[in-house]
Amino acid sequence: MKRTTILLIFTLFTAGAFGQYSEAPSKLKHEFGFHAGSTTGIGLSYRYWPAKGGIQLTALPIKTDNSTFINVGLTGLCTFYETNYFHFFGYLGTSVTANDYYFEEYEDNYNSNDVNYRLNVGFGPGFGFGSRVRFNLMAGYGFYDVTGKFNIYPTGEIGLYFRL
Repeated sequence: MKRTTILLIFTLFTAGAFGQYSEAPSKLKHEFGFHAGSTTGIGLSYRYWPAKGGIQLTALPIKTDNSTFINVGLTGLCTFYETNYFHFFGYLGTSVTANDYYFEEYEDNYNSNDVNYRLNVGFGPGFGFGSRVRFNLMAGYGFYDVTGKFNIYPTGEIGLYFRL
């Protein structure tokens, strides 16, 4: 009976010790995906994480007969905490939007060379969920149309990335 009790206690203690084992997060440096954010850009996105810091480039050019829309975002990233399935980071991003709309019915009153530019800047925390495919949520504060009608209010950003 003593042997069985000692064996049972030994098994319980070693099982608990293995349960505390934590594997270091694998460092995947490149991420490709889609991102939508008013201060970090909208469209196809690339992220590069060489160490704790990283950079994100997002772009979406659209050209039709009646309009042109271009959005480009550049964001600096900083890792605060990371595991294989969770990532907590901060961001500071800026995006530039340029659009030119042309409507035939208003041709006489519209100068086709007019282009509307907007510069937005934002910062805040971000959270990534997943391992190889990572879903990102970013929230924070945004400064909108910095060079025009300056506005400040909360912002939200979202992205889906495949990590290499």
